[in-house]
Amino acid sequence: MKILNLLVNFIERLKRFRVVQLFTIYLRYLIGSAFVFASVPKILGERFTLIPVSNPVGYYFEAMYQTGFYWNFLGWGQMVAALLLMTQRFAALGAMLFYPIIINVWLVTWSVGFKGTPVVTFLMFLGTTYLLVWEYRRLVPWLQHESQLHVPPSDFDDSFMRKQVWVWLGVFLVVCVLAIPTDPQRAVWYIVAGFFIALGLFLYQLFRK
Repeated sequence: MKILNLLVNFIERLKRFRVVQLFTIYLRYLIGSAFVFASVPKILGERFTLIPVSNPVGYYFEAMYQTGFYWNFLGWGQMVAALLLMTQRFAALGAMLFYPIIINVWLVTWSVGFKGTPVVTFLMFLGTTYLLVWEYRRLVPWLQHESQLHVPPSDFDDSFMRKQVWVWLGVFLVVCVLAIPTDPQRAVWYIVAGFFIALGLFLYQLFRK
């Protein structure tokens, strides 16, 4: 238990650094954008991959696609979790919804032998774990009755992370991602614009007084 208390104190100190706050904000954008992209074909009732059914990976995704409504349900689940995450205001709820989804995705890609993808999904799993640890104060009350974990009073001011600019940047990035499957020829310009605007805002917020 002493180790957990030390970890809590370490997290509280870490939260005070502006660069760590920005890293957390942009990690939410990165993970959320990936799920927005993955959710669109499912919502529209389209196939997610063109891998033939002779391949175990293609066979699995074709079976999922043939379920119909469940395929759409998976897409909407991913979309809702991603949007909540990218609003920043409701990121805690988004991370909690995201966690079981990304665990399932990671295990599926690993078990069916999807080359390269298990590494990416495992990194997304680690990233979501970090986001949940960041929100640990919202989760501890659920476990406090069974735990002796001491949560010290926090003087962390999250007003920077709740600025309206982060909400609008999240909306802008969602629009950029949605442009990828709808307009492939111009998609690269949306991606480049989203990347440089996000990068510029990151650097501005990092180095401003």
